[in-house]
Amino acid sequence: MELALRGRIAIYFDNNDKLHFVKDPLILIEENKIIDIGMYSKLKKEIAGHDIVGDKYQLLIPGLINCHTHLAMTLFRGLADDLPLDIWLKEHIWPLEENLNAKDVYRGCKLGVIESILAGVTTANSMYWYPSSEAEAMEEIGFRGLIAAPVITGITKLEDAIEIVNKHHNTAEEKIRVTLSLHSPYTVTMTDFERSYNYLVNFNKSCNEKSKLLLHTHLAESKNEMRESKQLNSKYGIEFPDVKTPTELLNNIGILDDNLIAAHCIHLNENDINLIGSKNVRVSLNPLSNAKLGNYMPPIPEMISKVRNVGIGTDGPASNNTLDLFDTVRFLALYYKGYLHEPTVIKAKEVFKLATIGGSRALNWEGIGTLEAESLADITTINLKQPHLTPKINDENILNHFAYSMKGKDVENVIINGKLIMEEGKISNLDIEKEIELVEEITHRLLQ
Repeated sequence: MELALRGRIAIYFDNNDKLHFVKDPLILIEENKIIDIGMYSKLKKEIAGHDIVGDKYQLLIPGLINCHTHLAMTLFRGLADDLPLDIWLKEHIWPLEENLNAKDVYRGCKLGVIESILAGVTTANSMYWYPSSEAEAMEEIGFRGLIAAPVITGITKLEDAIEIVNKHHNTAEEKIRVTLSLHSPYTVTMTDFERSYNYLVNFNKSCNEKSKLLLHTHLAESKNEMRESKQLNSKYGIEFPDVKTPTELLNNIGILDDNLIAAHCIHLNENDINLIGSKNVRVSLNPLSNAKLGNYMPPIPEMISKVRNVGIGTDGPASNNTLDLFDTVRFLALYYKGYLHEPTVIKAKEVFKLATIGGSRALNWEGIGTLEAESLADITTINLKQPHLTPKINDENILNHFAYSMKGKDVENVIINGKLIMEEGKISNLDIEKEIELVEEITHRLLQ
């Protein structure tokens, strides 16, 4: 399908970090790529043979990128709220997960993909059980995503994760990738981290950049992480190094580099931040989930200034409790202004960057997060004809609306890999009410 996308204005960062505003834009899409972007008056002669999408009320932006989530946890939304992380995870979520099966995860992920697309997200990095089921759900709808090849000491092995990599990495027209997902330093021993990292390095030596495998973990999320990590390694007879933080631990065993996606990064000192920046670690910040679980807040202003490969995520819908990335965008843009008593910190353009091209860098996925010509055609359009998005005085004013006023329900059209997945608020060939009913049935069964 060849598409021509129209709007009132297009906003995007290019790969050189230049912010672009294109008035009365036209985006030409052929196969899975953006062929050209410019003013309608200059490109209109090129639209013959293209299906036209959009109108003069649309804001055109790159598809939003959710850098850390657990999509199938839609199954547990609202079941264990107002609890600290340790109790929420160990006394509620983990016991429920023991009864999950592959079909449950497929249904939960499918609903998570639907929710994501409805809110303008075109790519998500999901860490969860039964990753083949998540891959199936993503591929069925046409979503772009990373699934987990999980390694947790005493539960899943590296050899099992390698099977997932071989089966799914760079499949579904290269829209599905796999991460080696080592849950955290307090659930995975140093030995398992090292073995997994060595496999990853050898794998990456034999492939090109877009086929590169990444390691995905929760890092410095809990204040108890070091104590629990020491206990875990002691249980397996592994000598623990003389380090003070989880970041120092991963650096000590040699895996703190650009192969790593580190989620959360809350409990960091200045040395940790400098290490993450100098080692080009990829980071997903998830401030809304952190706030809800009472986990303290990550040093995001410092991270933005010192770390290049930074994106944002929602975390799972059981701990946020939404996959609407606009909620995280607004919270991030507002929270630190109040906390630091500084209204100029984390500006609208910075949070827009984190949600788009920043996410591309965090996930090492070249070609998404921008509207540059020759980039992959992952595009979200937002209906600006809304009371809460009025007035629209100038370019900067509309960018401010993105950070402070927009909601997922304002999304009108979503294009992924050149295909129109959602048009005028409706995802084609999906009975959403039926999917909701199926998830309700699964959750009731799990609770029993």
